[in-house]
Amino acid sequence: MATSNLLEAFRQTYQNFQLLPLVTDDKLDDFRIEYGTRVRLELEQVLEDCTDINNKVIFTGHRGCGKSTLLAYFSRQIRDNYFVVFFSIADMIEMSDVNHINILFAIAVQMMAKAEQDKIKIKESKKQKFYQWFATKTKTNLEEKKRELGLKLNLFSWIKTQLTTNYTTRDEIKQEFQRNISELTDQLDLIATVIREQTDKEILVIIDDLDKLDLGVVREIFSDHIKVLMRPKFRIIYTVPMAAMRDKNLRTIMQDESNNQVKLMPISKSFSK
Repeated sequence: MATSNLLEAFRQTYQNFQLLPLVTDDKLDDFRIEYGTRVRLELEQVLEDCTDINNKVIFTGHRGCGKSTLLAYFSRQIRDNYFVVFFSIADMIEMSDVNHINILFAIAVQMMAKAEQDKIKIKESKKQKFYQWFATKTKTNLEEKKRELGLKLNLFSWIKTQLTTNYTTRDEIKQEFQRNISELTDQLDLIATVIREQTDKEILVIIDDLDKLDLGVVREIFSDHIKVLMRPKFRIIYTVPMAAMRDKNLRTIMQDESNNQVKLMPISKSFSK
């Protein structure tokens, strides 16, 4: 084997053994092993039993137990029955700046991005209204961006980049909706309704990596603002850290607001003889 080929083989082997979640189809196909079947079946049953006012799931488990891989595989397994949007909040928002407002705004962006990716046929007039709404809220001049980027303009990819890297954009969105959160949740429901009509599928959003937030941030989001997170009229799975379950007050709030739809991913503990 040539030196260059040997080096490439070592690099590939090293990458294959990295302890990272398997979230893409090719990684799942190549490396996933069967586990968590009972948890997946429970999640599927909960989703089937959901109603318009009882459709949020809180999902938790220990760090490194395989939640992300399980949720990624689960999202793939139910694609035929749901319009599934699966994303990591860490890929959308600077983790130190996550709040209830940009979580909901990120959901809106991801839903539209997924609809475009799947080539969902949305009536042009409605699509342009959605574009203009996002452009207004992110202070984006669409005509200017079109001149700047031409046919390469992908509004939602550009907004994702702004949310990830630009504090000013995140702060402006926060200020915009702080006193008018209903506009944001109403827009989410409008987007969901249009997608539901075009796909004939219920909407499911799975937000990964919320469990990697500091407990103080989790308390603020899921204690002070959980009612807002429960407003959208479609299914959402929120991940939270295991530490949140050890906080009695926070656990009670999440159980009450989700109608006790808090699901734990169990792990086995081994003891030496």
